[in-house]
Amino acid sequence: MSRLALMEQGVALGVDGEVLTIERGDRVIDRVRVAEIDQVLAFGAITLLPGAVALLLRRGIDTVYLTARGRYRGRLVGGFNRNVERRLAQFERLRSGPTAVDLARRIVAGKIANQRALLLRAQREHQQPELAQVAGQMRRAMDSLPAADDLDRIRGAEGQASAAYFGAFGRCLRNPAFTFSVRTRRPPRDPVNALLSFGYAMLTTVVESAVLRAGLDPMLGSLHAPEFGRPSLVLDLMEEFRPVLVDALALRLVNRRAVAREDFEEFVEEPGDPLGEAEREEDGTAPAVWLGETGRRIFFRAWGRRLRETHWYESRRQTLTFEQIVRQQVYHLVRVLMGEDTAYYPFTVR
Repeated sequence: MSRLALMEQGVALGVDGEVLTIERGDRVIDRVRVAEIDQVLAFGAITLLPGAVALLLRRGIDTVYLTARGRYRGRLVGGFNRNVERRLAQFERLRSGPTAVDLARRIVAGKIANQRALLLRAQREHQQPELAQVAGQMRRAMDSLPAADDLDRIRGAEGQASAAYFGAFGRCLRNPAFTFSVRTRRPPRDPVNALLSFGYAMLTTVVESAVLRAGLDPMLGSLHAPEFGRPSLVLDLMEEFRPVLVDALALRLVNRRAVAREDFEEFVEEPGDPLGEAEREEDGTAPAVWLGETGRRIFFRAWGRRLRETHWYESRRQTLTFEQIVRQQVYHLVRVLMGEDTAYYPFTVR
């Protein structure tokens, strides 16, 4: 998938025939053939002119609105997927009951397996015996899952494993300019957390796009309880990909020194700042830290490359890009809900 990311604040997206024009004031600063893109990401104060909106809807191009700092706001949605039978099956099987519990259990198992794989790889590369010990704790959390017969116990095992994982995540860093001690979000409180938060926002756009194209309702999942405004199914399906796509990429950018401390900025609250109001959801004494514009561009380029990297996909017994694997997993869930596949198998790496 080819993406057009609009990050420069104040620009407008217009149209000239079948070409999207990026405009600053009354001057066109860039042109992109609409046939060459599959997704538009509009960060912050970006104006989509009526002609551009009409063209994007007509061509069915996924268009996502985010805050300037990368937090998801919403998307431009054309007609809904017409396959109502899938949504009916989703509501019948995930509202409660054994399918919901089994799906949540398998999603958590996949997430923990991929988190362990990341720690064990770092342990092998850097000879950190402490990481092997944490991986052992996570193994025990995985072993408790078969006996977990309700969602609360499954969520408990997930929380236990995540606490151990993020407690050790800082040991994977090999750049003395960066440290990590605890996962913080809304807002992130240090550069590594800022990378993770930005990456999870990017992952949300990919998974939600796949869910909508597959004709499922993004708001009803199993592991994440239904809650007003929460895309529970998207959050569910992100879990197995968080360590593979985002956490590993954040470590790569830091350890290879692709990002520097100067690529991050502390959030300074200003009266009437609408973005600040939207992102200030947790109290804390430490300043909020975000990727600056240069940092976001660095991450976004690396993110596109990461999605295009290939991996063996056992279910199809072929090598696919990670983005194709995300879509395959969503359609695998569709087949489970429709009774065509017997159970959901998360994507895992070794």
